[in-house]
Amino acid sequence: MPTSRIEAFSDGVFAIIVTLLVLEIHVPQVQGQDISAVLERSLLAMAPKFLSYILSFVIVCIWWVAHHHLFHILKRSDRGLLWLNSLFLLWLAFIPFPTALMGDFPGVRLAVMCYGAVTTLAGVSFCLMRYYVFYVGKLVDERIDRRLLKLAMMRSVMNPVLHCIAGIARLCRYPALDCSLHHSSLDVLPSKQAGEIWVFRGVGARIATVSG
Repeated sequence: MPTSRIEAFSDGVFAIIVTLLVLEIHVPQVQGQDISAVLERSLLAMAPKFLSYILSFVIVCIWWVAHHHLFHILKRSDRGLLWLNSLFLLWLAFIPFPTALMGDFPGVRLAVMCYGAVTTLAGVSFCLMRYYVFYVGKLVDERIDRRLLKLAMMRSVMNPVLHCIAGIARLCRYPALDCSLHHSSLDVLPSKQAGEIWVFRGVGARIATVSG
């Protein structure tokens, strides 16, 4: 089976997710004589909402790039990939809820842990999908260097691991470690240095990127 329908469906889900993120930000309702001062205080109070929106938007875009690059090197799809891709989209589509939760309750440990749990599960599901297409379904071009596939797989595994450790750090009340690990988990997502793979086609060659 071709991958075109999976990619089209996935792109639609990604578009809906980023739209839902911004719909959680509402214009503040202010009253009083000094509207400007009240509005300024209201907007400042909404800073956690803006920050959580930006964070989630960046994370979703990173996953979209990783998803695009993964499917770029697939030569076909099968039923297993259909379900694993759906599992990945399930967790990704849930991100707007913990994003809103973290925006409404900034600094609350449970809200941050919920966010970390969802991003961890999204990372795990993406790792499962990548492992399946690399080693189980063997859906990638067989001319791709196996060592580079292994490197891409290792980087994918690091993402949910770091998110999980960050959640534990938050549970144990180590916010500095929590923030640093969440930042590091973004660093092990798409990376051209780790993912440039030469796919030879006759006398020519092109670069396919495996990232995520």
